[in-house]
Amino acid sequence: MSAVETLKLIGRPNAYYPKLAKLLGGVNPAVLFSQLFYWQDKATSDLGVYKTRDELEEETGLSHNEQRTAIRKLQDKGVLIVTEKRLDHKTFYKIDNGKVNEILAKFAESINQSSRSKESNSPELDNVAFGATTKSSSLYQENTTKTTTETTTNNITVKPQKPKRACQLPDNFKPNEHHRDIALNENINLDTEFIKFKDYCLANGKQYIDWNAAFNNWLRNAGGYKKSNKTPSKFMTLAERNRAVLESMRS
Repeated sequence: MSAVETLKLIGRPNAYYPKLAKLLGGVNPAVLFSQLFYWQDKATSDLGVYKTRDELEEETGLSHNEQRTAIRKLQDKGVLIVTEKRLDHKTFYKIDNGKVNEILAKFAESINQSSRSKESNSPELDNVAFGATTKSSSLYQENTTKTTTETTTNNITVKPQKPKRACQLPDNFKPNEHHRDIALNENINLDTEFIKFKDYCLANGKQYIDWNAAFNNWLRNAGGYKKSNKTPSKFMTLAERNRAVLESMRS
């Protein structure tokens, strides 16, 4: 398998704002901030976006410990508000846009001051010097990109990602928002189906690689089963039709 094919199996890349690393206390806080910032306008709660630690690990590659450290740094900077709903077993994350604007305004001001200082202290460059500098910079960037690409390719070739193994139902496995959406679309009771799913898997010693996907299939099958078991229509006599009308009026 080639390196490109391996990259396709790993999944899509996740973009972040590199220059925020110095402002927010490191690369991990910048990566986590960028991902939560992406989800802010998609949040359905005033508390912000609901994400589990496993979902954040899947989206950013940050382990639970790395997430805790990054969250603490973002809270110390004042840009992240974390609300824990312990009874619902949910954690909400909300970006403080006012604080972010304040930090970015100071950052922009420092860049402008630095730029003005360099312009006042540096002599003007002639066209020949500017051309040589541009050529040198382009050559450096080309060499750096080539070296980084070769290193990444070698690492992927030498150390392929280990496949995940199937495991039994985790103790902390709970329905997520995607499960709630499926249950709503299928018109079924999420809590009831989760109890059935959990009992069935424990009783039969089921093991899955992706428990979220397994529960997705369970919910869809339950919805299809419910639809297929609707009472078929039958011919009604006049007396039966009148009785049905009276019962509907009473209810």
